[in-house]
Amino acid sequence: MKLLLSILLASLLGILVFFGPLGIFMLCAIIIGVIFRSFILIYEIHKQIVPPNSNDKVKEAVERYIKERDEKEAEN
Repeated sequence: MKLLLSILLASLLGILVFFGPLGIFMLCAIIIGVIFRSFILIYEIHKQIVPPNSNDKVKEAVERYIKERDEKEAEN
């Protein structure tokens, strides 16, 4: 059923292109809206999954590397 609905929606969006500049504008607006909404949803999911004060292993490794590098430069 979802496949049929997807096919019908895709064909409707394809028909919009034949309405000239207005149809192309509407199609682009729909696509940009879907992409924008997807980014918002991904951001909200990221906020819920990753706690704000989580320990970032990459950040810790970079800080440790910089500290070790500075110590080696101070020794030379």
